[in-house]
Amino acid sequence: MSGPSTLYPKKIDLTNCDKEPIHLLGQVQSHAYLFVIDALNKQLVRASENVFDLLSRKREDIHTITIKDIFGPSASTIAFHIEGKNTQTIEVEVKGKRYVVITHYRENLIYIELEPIVAQAEAHIVQRQLSDIITDLSQAITVSEMCDKTANLIKNLTGYDRVMLYKFDQNWNGTIISESREEVLESWLGMHYPATDIPQQARKSFLKQGVRIIADVASQTSAVFPELNEQGQPLDLTNCESRASSPIHIEYLENMKVGATLTAAIVSNGTLWGLIACHHYSPKFTNYYQRQTIKFLTQVFSTQLTLRSSNEVLARINATTASRAKLVEQMSNEWDVQGGLTKKPTSMLTITEATGGAVFLENILSTVGDTPSKEDVKNLIDWIYTTQLGNTYTTQNLAKVYEKGEAFAKMASGVLCVFIAKGQKDCLLWFKPELKQVISWGGNPEKAVAEKNKRLSPRKSFEKWNQEQVLTSLPWKDYEIASAQALKTSISNIIISRYQEVKLLNDKLKEAYKELESFSYSVSHDLRSPLRGIDGFAQIIKEDYFDTLDDYGKNAIQTIIDSTSKMNTLIDDILAFSGIGKDQTAMGVFDMQELVNEVVQFLQLEKKYSNTTIEVEADLPKAYGDRGMIFQLLINLIGNALKYSHTVQKPSVRIGVLKDKSPAIYYVRDNGIGFNEAHKEKIFGVFNRLVKDEFEGSGIGLAIAQRVIDKHQGVIWAESKEHQGATFYFQLPVR
Repeated sequence: MSGPSTLYPKKIDLTNCDKEPIHLLGQVQSHAYLFVIDALNKQLVRASENVFDLLSRKREDIHTITIKDIFGPSASTIAFHIEGKNTQTIEVEVKGKRYVVITHYRENLIYIELEPIVAQAEAHIVQRQLSDIITDLSQAITVSEMCDKTANLIKNLTGYDRVMLYKFDQNWNGTIISESREEVLESWLGMHYPATDIPQQARKSFLKQGVRIIADVASQTSAVFPELNEQGQPLDLTNCESRASSPIHIEYLENMKVGATLTAAIVSNGTLWGLIACHHYSPKFTNYYQRQTIKFLTQVFSTQLTLRSSNEVLARINATTASRAKLVEQMSNEWDVQGGLTKKPTSMLTITEATGGAVFLENILSTVGDTPSKEDVKNLIDWIYTTQLGNTYTTQNLAKVYEKGEAFAKMASGVLCVFIAKGQKDCLLWFKPELKQVISWGGNPEKAVAEKNKRLSPRKSFEKWNQEQVLTSLPWKDYEIASAQALKTSISNIIISRYQEVKLLNDKLKEAYKELESFSYSVSHDLRSPLRGIDGFAQIIKEDYFDTLDDYGKNAIQTIIDSTSKMNTLIDDILAFSGIGKDQTAMGVFDMQELVNEVVQFLQLEKKYSNTTIEVEADLPKAYGDRGMIFQLLINLIGNALKYSHTVQKPSVRIGVLKDKSPAIYYVRDNGIGFNEAHKEKIFGVFNRLVKDEFEGSGIGLAIAQRVIDKHQGVIWAESKEHQGATFYFQLPVR
């Protein structure tokens, strides 16, 4: 069973307040009463301690208290209300006093809160006020004017001593951008407050609940009884209107000399944009209906804010559309993305307020404007790619999160990075320089805590404290990010268009190549039959009538036989070449030493090349590939080496490996006739021979070797000088 110690920190102070489970505090404010009823048996299972005083009952009686005991004549109304899981507020009388009933439901529990009803304006007056307020807000020209009007309207409507509009930055630090206050109070306009003042779980609570009040900072709260249920769990008060605040937050407000607060969430595009924070310097209760009015006004403000912000972004984006169109035109010319963005008068800088930019595409980096060195930019790209999530990354304080960033902060404190394709480092970057400025904080943000009775407590001083801000750029605006993302989309479209064009050509080439391959295979195969006939009849004439022929006839018959032999060799090579294209590779690890020895034995050196010395290096490393295809590769390479070296005085062939390379590079070297290196690419083509008929062959052997290597996604090349031999190298991929 989980005890409270496992759910709530043993000690709460400024070192762990951002983890404080504020929804499990087990306290409600003194102005309200909380009843928690089991939804199945309609039995009271929990209540705030002040309920027992209200009903003049003992805590031990909790399970005997019925809905009728609580609500008297209104019990049937309440029963009907909760039976239908109704969340609309109703009004009832309890012990001679009128209350508003606020209901919500969580799992198998029914939460009922009672708040006192106080005198308020007639409904038609409130409606007229709201209509006037909405009209007033819609007439505001700028966001700043709208913020000022909202602060004044809410102060007039609620009567709080100070009303502030508080905007969050990307690091959740807050700035007071507008205020309305009593004249005797010091202005806090423009003051900054650290993110620790409103920790993350409090921000989440505001986002869910919308409006929160603390009616009396100094009053005692009322504990929930029992503290734990039978399973040892505290009560979840997440959605309770009267939930008490964290002791740390209460201490924070006491240090500010604040007596009561109202806070409303400003939500834009689903994100907590800021808060409307109302302070009163004495206790002040704002009833439920007033809070709902404030919530409605805040939603109207949020809607207007989102609309105006969206319109501003669209206007800015539209203003950059012409520039983006020009960039697309430049990139499309000769399909040069990098040149189109960085080498023309209209560069990628025109769509943002950045002073430097970079394009990283296919491992090539191009820059424009004021940027860090190319090495620094590449290191930065690696860091962003490996540490950050998403396709877009922004910061206005790079040095704070990236250790190497301080070295080039003057030109690149702000970074906007957009990756072009998921899973690849290709990206666009923009840089903003450092902007030094003085920030006014509400107290020293570096001393946000103070030691009190051997525990950390919120700071006591909120006097203006100035700090020089360094290593920070101007923030990235929404339109800049949107424009960068739009440019990325345009680049993706260009790449896709180019890819489709190349793919279409490639498909056509594959089809033509396939047809040619099939044609060559068919032709070569069909030539076999008539060729056998020619060779057969020539052999018969030679055997039976050779002696009766004159010299011319004998030479003619021998020429026919030699030509058919050459033709058979050519057909064999064509069929082998075509067959490699069709065959699937059967990859595996094999013994290269053993395979080379097999090839040497197959070539029968003692018959054709008895004068040639052949040397096979010992301990050739094993290789990974299709053993049968590599056999064909070696047949052609070693066969050529033997063929083109046998005419020299002491022919020799060596098969070895460059062991210091990885993967291993094998070679076949001879001391034969060699060739001009100007032809080192040409020799791998089909029917490309650099010699005349003094050396037999079809001109397809090296083309076969090239195709084998291509099938393995390896590399093959040759080095030679005329009359000084040749060396052929090949490298197979690793497993």
